[in-house]
Amino acid sequence: MSEILLEQLINGLMMGAIYVLVALGMVLIYGVMHVVNFAHGVLFTIGGYLGHFFYTRLTDSYPASVLLSMLTLAAIGIALERAVFRPLTGNLRNQVIASLGLILALENLVIALWGPNALQWRVPGTEQLIQIGELRFSVLHLGSIAITLTMVATLGLFLKYTRFGTAIRATSQSQEAARVVGIPVARVQWSSFAIGCMLAALGGCLIGPLFLVFPQMGDVPLVKGLAGILLGGMGSVPGAVAGGLILGVTESISSIWLPTDYRDSIAFLVMIGILLLRPQGLFGFRLRGEA
Repeated sequence: MSEILLEQLINGLMMGAIYVLVALGMVLIYGVMHVVNFAHGVLFTIGGYLGHFFYTRLTDSYPASVLLSMLTLAAIGIALERAVFRPLTGNLRNQVIASLGLILALENLVIALWGPNALQWRVPGTEQLIQIGELRFSVLHLGSIAITLTMVATLGLFLKYTRFGTAIRATSQSQEAARVVGIPVARVQWSSFAIGCMLAALGGCLIGPLFLVFPQMGDVPLVKGLAGILLGGMGSVPGAVAGGLILGVTESISSIWLPTDYRDSIAFLVMIGILLLRPQGLFGFRLRGEA
């Protein structure tokens, strides 16, 4: 029983790490631009396809293909921010409509470029195994957890101790005040969008070799990332990390006692229960005047 629990715990941490990368990117974009980008799941998908393309057609190096995918998606993110979201600043309804439209447009673009069928992406990290007791996990399986934790720590240090990180935090608190003190708000916005897209690309490149690369691969991480954001507290970076990991571990461990078909339901029931007790989320704060 203890081995089964450990196995499901590690599996949950791995999936939770993917949810964290999606949630972090969305929180960063929302905090700076106040945009809930529902197309973030499709960007996650594109990151996986780009990683597969760079690995199989250009580099034959997994780290290089991941880096190229992240840089390419950062450029795509900057283009989307300038062409789509910046003109709609302050118009929440049109931002939501635009992001939903992007889902259809980008999914169809993926199908047009790579076809509707799933692609296999074999890398050395999926073949090499690490033994923990009687259990064996692929290097990439455990590496996904380590890479995500490293990215979380790096992003936290960047936001807290660098000048540009301070500018991002200041802009997220008040764009007008940030402009008054000379912070280039427009540059902060497209930079934040680029960083969020890079995290999405990393998530797609981590999960692609472990499963498959297919046009709808970003749908579940998007929903779970949004749920993790709500669970942790809207706009909270620590909350996005905690929320994503809690959902991943909860749905994985619940499959020990319940059929796997119910694991999503259990994860969301836990989220609802926590939000009933703490509506602002685990790391959120209640605004004055709220019930």
